[in-house]
Amino acid sequence: MWSFKARRLIHREDLLQLILNADGVKGVTFLGGEPLQQSENLNWLLGRIREKSGLTIFIYSGFELAELSASGELFWLSELSDILVLGRYVQSLRTTTSQWRGSTNQQIVYPSGSREQEKPSEVNQTEIHIALDGGLTILGYPDEALVIALSSIE
Repeated sequence: MWSFKARRLIHREDLLQLILNADGVKGVTFLGGEPLQQSENLNWLLGRIREKSGLTIFIYSGFELAELSASGELFWLSELSDILVLGRYVQSLRTTTSQWRGSTNQQIVYPSGSREQEKPSEVNQTEIHIALDGGLTILGYPDEALVIALSSIE
């Protein structure tokens, strides 16, 4: 697998070992850019994770269900994933009341062999990490008021 950062290559075997050796992890999430830009490596990696662990596999893709079906990629994604969030993010359809979707057009798919039992709620969760140097990392889909409030903190 590769990063889009210059000179930051990660061999898929090394990435697999990092994932499998991580303590306290219940699942892995693959998101953008677009994970399917590396579909051959993603297929390989998901297959090994599925084979060697009980980790839940969650994939975000900007492709629609029909596009993945037409390309043939839906088959292996459905075999190897527990949750798929499909569809392009559309700013005008942005939602902050859905746990796993950024815009209301996106579809949540549970493939037939899914090991995930938790269904998303219509209550958003936002996670905020504060680094020792005061830097903030915001995960989830924060509403505009929270982002403004956090950006005004000195």
